[in-house]
Amino acid sequence: MNLEKSYIISVYAILRDEKGKFLLLRRSENSHTNPGKWDLPGGKLAPGETLQDAVVREVWEETGISIVPGEIAGYVTFELPEKKVIAIVYDGGYFIADVKLSYEHMEYAWTSLDSILGMDTLPVYFKDFFKRFVTENKKPSESPI
Repeated sequence: MNLEKSYIISVYAILRDEKGKFLLLRRSENSHTNPGKWDLPGGKLAPGETLQDAVVREVWEETGISIVPGEIAGYVTFELPEKKVIAIVYDGGYFIADVKLSYEHMEYAWTSLDSILGMDTLPVYFKDFFKRFVTENKKPSESPI
């Protein structure tokens, strides 16, 4: 019997406001993964969906913000109880928009990079992503708006 966990692919987006703060979403307390923790907007691919279509759909479903994804900003890998996840993180650009949360999240915040790096309620894999993001000095994509 093969006990190896299967892999799934997820997509996320980093979105910034006019001050350069990043959008984080706080997962609902009854979430199957990371209840009550902060997260980036994103989620799993649907069957047959492209990475870019998936990130556009997930960001829209979770925030009500329509994006045109830029370059891939990086990736993270992590394990859940029943599967392994490869998560592609897109640069979603800058936005001045009202966030309309889905049922999956209970609050949102535009957060500075310094605050993100000090958070205890952000999963380690996203903290590691932001540390790499800083050291690689990624330039933000041009705003599609």
